[in-house]
Amino acid sequence: MTSAPAVATPTRARPASAAVLLAAIVIVSLNLRPAIAAVPPLLDAIRTELGLSGAAAGALTALPVVCMGIFAPAGAVVARRIGRERGLAAALVLVAIGSLLRGVPGLLPLYAGSTVAGIGIAIGGTLLPGLVKAWFPDRAGAATGLYTTALVGGAMAGSALSVPLHDALGARWTWALAVWATPAVAALLVWWPATRAVHGDERVTTRGPLPWRSGTAWLITLYMGGQSLLFYTELTWLSPMYVDAGWSARDAGLLLGLFSLTQLFTAFGVPLLADRTGTRRPWIAACMATNITMLLLLALVPLGAPWVWTGVLGLAAGGQLALGLTLLVDLAPTPAAAARLSGMALGGGFLVASTGPVLAGALHDLMGGYRVPFLVLAGIGLGTMLCGVALGPNRRVEA
Repeated sequence: MTSAPAVATPTRARPASAAVLLAAIVIVSLNLRPAIAAVPPLLDAIRTELGLSGAAAGALTALPVVCMGIFAPAGAVVARRIGRERGLAAALVLVAIGSLLRGVPGLLPLYAGSTVAGIGIAIGGTLLPGLVKAWFPDRAGAATGLYTTALVGGAMAGSALSVPLHDALGARWTWALAVWATPAVAALLVWWPATRAVHGDERVTTRGPLPWRSGTAWLITLYMGGQSLLFYTELTWLSPMYVDAGWSARDAGLLLGLFSLTQLFTAFGVPLLADRTGTRRPWIAACMATNITMLLLLALVPLGAPWVWTGVLGLAAGGQLALGLTLLVDLAPTPAAAARLSGMALGGGFLVASTGPVLAGALHDLMGGYRVPFLVLAGIGLGTMLCGVALGPNRRVEA
């Protein structure tokens, strides 16, 4: 008779090691968005060189998100087979390899590199909530807010630095994308000794099905999918929309940088405020209502106050993402349950999200402008808000 695999006991971070662990998590998180965010500011250059349609260009951002959806459930398997720490190290290796592949000229390396990087991002993103649940069970909101801020910071760096890197490297967009392998390697060199010294490499038992029968799990999956769809579509098409309106690529890239910059404040601050009030729902409603309002303004009066619209849109996006990631920790009773819930919510959510950039690109090609795509996004935002506010404090996903 085969004995059941041992269950790793959740390991709270000791006070002396908490700062080290948080720093390591932040450094890893900084590398889980630049591979996606670096592409939109360079879309015009990529489309011109490779002759891509709007839908095909949107697929460049959507492809890593598709991979994040397909491979997010693999995070639980990785945690069981090689441990969370080694799993995150492997994720960083994949991000670095994918970034380097995109440095090779041609359509195939561009899409192949985006795929490999997307797999790494999927595994890394799925493992982080389980680590927070295990290491910081009493400070989930603060720890989640911190690493969400790092995710946003990485996206900001990717979007704001892409065009300057492109110009500095001889107008080669391939090199501007390949550069992002460097911080991924640096993060690996920090992550490995930090986590090995503190905890060794724990394997965790995550056997059991994903919570497909849980209504709460489906609600959070729909919420994560909707808010991610809004984010990645906004990330993909904000900059090209203003380039089409006559802005320079540099100014449009700076606008996208502002979108990421303002997310930093709410990604960290909103979970802390939600912890103090004891409920997430009012904050979800506020963030989503703000997002919807800004989408309507971008659709109807895009040149009215674009810096204001974009900055406030970023505030909404940062808060709604952080709240969703916090719910993955809140609603799961154990680290193993958090890994399974993350696999379902992030996997299904990212698959939903991946349709956004492509759909918006296709609507742009069909309608000849951005008004209809952004109005459609506002409608999706309304449905997402309804799913989010339905996640009351009494809801729970079974272990």
